[in-house]
Amino acid sequence: MKKAYEIYSEKGRRIVKGIGGYPAEEQADLRDLVKNSARTYGEAPGFKFRAPDGGVTTRSYKTFDEDIDALGTIMHAKGLKGSRIAIISENRYAWSVVFFATVNGTGISVPLDKYLPKNELVHLLQRGQADALFFSKNYLNMVEEVISEESTPVKHFICFDSLEDTEPAETRGSKLDNLTTWIAEGKALLKDGNRSFVEANIDSKVLSILLFTSGTTNLSKGVMLSHENITSNLASAHACIHVDHNDVHLSLLPLHHTFENTVGQMLMIQSGACIAYCEGIKHIAANINEFGVTVFVAVPAILEAIYRHVQDGIDKAGKRKILNVLMNVSDALLKVGIDLRRILFKSVFEKLGPKLRLAVSGAAPLDPAVVIGFGRLGLSVYQGYGLTETSPVVAANTDFVNVPGSTGHPLADVEVTIDNPDENGMGEILTRGRNVMLGYYENEAATKEAIEPDGWFHTGDLGTIDNVGIIRITGRIKSMIVLGNGKKAFPEEFEVLINRIKGVKDSFAWGHEAEKGNVQICVKIVREPEALTELFEGVLPSNEALVAYLDAEIKRINTQLPSYKMIRYFLLTDTPLNMTTTLKIKRKVELETTEQWLKEKGLDMRKAS
Repeated sequence: MKKAYEIYSEKGRRIVKGIGGYPAEEQADLRDLVKNSARTYGEAPGFKFRAPDGGVTTRSYKTFDEDIDALGTIMHAKGLKGSRIAIISENRYAWSVVFFATVNGTGISVPLDKYLPKNELVHLLQRGQADALFFSKNYLNMVEEVISEESTPVKHFICFDSLEDTEPAETRGSKLDNLTTWIAEGKALLKDGNRSFVEANIDSKVLSILLFTSGTTNLSKGVMLSHENITSNLASAHACIHVDHNDVHLSLLPLHHTFENTVGQMLMIQSGACIAYCEGIKHIAANINEFGVTVFVAVPAILEAIYRHVQDGIDKAGKRKILNVLMNVSDALLKVGIDLRRILFKSVFEKLGPKLRLAVSGAAPLDPAVVIGFGRLGLSVYQGYGLTETSPVVAANTDFVNVPGSTGHPLADVEVTIDNPDENGMGEILTRGRNVMLGYYENEAATKEAIEPDGWFHTGDLGTIDNVGIIRITGRIKSMIVLGNGKKAFPEEFEVLINRIKGVKDSFAWGHEAEKGNVQICVKIVREPEALTELFEGVLPSNEALVAYLDAEIKRINTQLPSYKMIRYFLLTDTPLNMTTTLKIKRKVELETTEQWLKEKGLDMRKAS
């Protein structure tokens, strides 16, 4: 394996920089990304999705390029050059066409969270100064309300779908258009020689993508990204992870999130892979099999759920003992360079996905047991780390290093350092590279606070870098728990352990301040009735039996922890935790909800537990 990092010092800081192991040529801009793929892969399927008649439809790279040029041309003709174009939709082919038609010569793309309520959608359209909004039919009712808002800056509302079978609404007026019609008109203009879009100048260093971070609209920050930010990150990822035209990627994380947009969309386009659009969380397993998926990008909650499902299936089939024997044989063979995993565990992959070879995880810590367990079966799982502000990937386990419980090395040409490390080497993670954002939208003060004059970006995350350049994330600075003895703990380390308990769907850990200033580790547990019923031989356990079971499991976990980190109390709930669209816990909201419940009940945590 090639050494994929280097370590050096600068101004008293110890820096690790990624090198990468594969040759990767950076695209000049995102237009080049599309054009080069269209020239290279032509009629090969670039996109795959469920058609209205239930069948599977594909779009080639050539068609993708043509649709983008047509839409960009009509956008110019309708006076949208230099405008801000918002998108709100589930993941689909049309989302990608609109995104690239915007950034590749029209204006600034403003991808919006598909779960926004109407009032926040209106607010972000105003903040983003959007001139047009593209949307799917699922958002028609909301969009009709937005059209009626006098304060909306939007002049054009373009639906991805036909509205012929929809009851007409008086509020629509002439503002509502159809994407198919726009593309047809654009193709006619191109045929007549209109070159305004295809020959438009692209400045790769200016704002092209405006992304609003999760949170309420008043608190969310607007992250400003350029073509160069994205293309540099693509080149860095391409140098570390091999994806090619033989791969099929399952697009399941929201495309408005930069992790899916950069890695799950643009890296796949650059590599010539086929992007298959997932029909929803409940359809992941079916889509992996039907679409012939080989690779996908996910968050830990999804990967951990898939892993539990696989393990439960092995137990139900009574194959645990034979599987353990085969895994030991496989491990021994791997040590001498013989890999028979896909043969030995063929029956597992027939259910998991016969062609599945790689999953990339991000957005939150991934249980190392999942990486190890899938790896022993023959499915590579790489945990990465990044932020919207870094376009997004900073570091990742790759084809050249995969250390469970870590985020590997920085990507090629990305630098990482630890600011003011303590006695254990832990401090705030800083990163530097061309992938770091231009700044925060209309917030110069926050930009100066986040980015040092010499380019170092303050991530707000704490972590360490070991002697061979491996990065480990400890947790967010703002969620750190400072215990009574001054020791530090992080909720993620407890949640990973709690979530391994069978019958636990999810968990939220926090530091509860008790009497005399003592801080106690407490956990809210979301139960999983189906798994509990199976565990208790077909009967959902009583609250008393469940509490006794969980209490015993937590005591077992506590034996693995230092005494000052012991989990003291826990609450049970059936209510899902407050999550972002990438399934990260909204910690502030969850803590406020829990504390409000305790206050209403007149309980402290000891009595509540």
